[in-house]
Amino acid sequence: MSGPLAIAGVTAVLKDVLNNGLIDHDLATVGSFSVTAVPPDRITTGTQEPNQLNLFLYQVTPNQGWRNAGLPSRDSGGERVSNPPLALDLHYLLTAYGAQDFNAEILLGYALQIFHETPVLSRRDIRAALGSPAPVGTGLLPSTFGNLSALDLADQIEQIKITPHYLTTEELSKLWTAMQARYRQSMAYQVSVVLIQSTKPAKTALPVLSRGKDDRGVDAAANVVSLFPLLESIHIGPVEDAGIEPLPSSYPRAELGLQLILQGQNLAGDSVRVEFKHTRYAEPGHPLFLEPISIPILPADRTKSSIKLTLPADSAAQTAWRTGLYSVVVSVTRGAEEHHSNDKLLGLAPRINAIAPPNPIARVGTNATLTLTCSPQVLIEQTATLLLPDREVIANAHPTNTDTLVFVIANAPIVTDLPVRLRIDGVDSMPFARTYDSDGKPLPPVFADNQQVTIV
Repeated sequence: MSGPLAIAGVTAVLKDVLNNGLIDHDLATVGSFSVTAVPPDRITTGTQEPNQLNLFLYQVTPNQGWRNAGLPSRDSGGERVSNPPLALDLHYLLTAYGAQDFNAEILLGYALQIFHETPVLSRRDIRAALGSPAPVGTGLLPSTFGNLSALDLADQIEQIKITPHYLTTEELSKLWTAMQARYRQSMAYQVSVVLIQSTKPAKTALPVLSRGKDDRGVDAAANVVSLFPLLESIHIGPVEDAGIEPLPSSYPRAELGLQLILQGQNLAGDSVRVEFKHTRYAEPGHPLFLEPISIPILPADRTKSSIKLTLPADSAAQTAWRTGLYSVVVSVTRGAEEHHSNDKLLGLAPRINAIAPPNPIARVGTNATLTLTCSPQVLIEQTATLLLPDREVIANAHPTNTDTLVFVIANAPIVTDLPVRLRIDGVDSMPFARTYDSDGKPLPPVFADNQQVTIV
């Protein structure tokens, strides 16, 4: 999601797209020109009128598709329980001014062509236009907004689309009358969607440990007759579940070191590999770019309908993998042909390996300090929060990639065996563990002792 600078960021990117697009064309006939983003009543018209393209945000409306996402945001007591996104559509008026005959029409024509050929603002263009904030005292040139950053606009879940909006004569008349400016050739555009979301702490409920009797759920898949591999489901669990039939309920997310059982059809071949592609960091040019990870599957670990693999948990995996959503695809080679399955999403959660100091944790004044060791590593740019039932606590700043995070809980409550979770980039750790009876059969999951804290 984006922050409060998203609206200004969109305007800055659109202005940059127009300016770069005009520079790429030979406009010597027009002469010098400029691209601005100011109210039309501030532009000089008449005999001193410049060659100018102006982009003016004249209206902001709610986006209908996202309008009800994340509601309600507060409980019956008025406490914040979530940070629902503010979804907006931005309406711009593109106006051309000319110092000589035809200059305005020439500029407007090129601008319309540029937006027609750029229906979507790519994440790379957004990062190039907004730049990075300049650290104080470095002497580096500031970004578009000085020491503030709007780069999270490039990482919002939906890309930003530019759509022409054709106003009627009456609508144009009312608009220019309201602006108290002289009418010039114009074209309206709708830019959608901009998602603004707060990062304030919110209450989060504990996860559900089971869903009904035996944790039964519904899993439907199409009955497809094909030679191409079909990936139907991904079962997640500890390696201890490998020989248990039928398999116990799947974990909701994966962790490094857990076992995956991929189930489907036509998964056999001369060679088989499973590819994991991060849905956020796999785009070339992203500052946290991550190469797709390919794991070959041994013949003993695959059949026509299932594949078994264990996610690595060694030191190399700490930097090769990142918390977040992965797209999982099975690639099967038969002879000289390689076939790819459909993709399934897999969430990789952070694992809390240790909590210090050991329980109980003594408060200093009214504050309690916890140090968490986790895997995989948390990158400098990633946001880490500690989830408690009544609040979220943001980790202290870490100047390097690290597996150790420090949290200071202000006005810490006195609690016993309080389950805690770690959230990194929106993915929560799993505070539960699987236990087994004397016959080795799995019991319903329980909250793990090593992920609970006592504060005194």
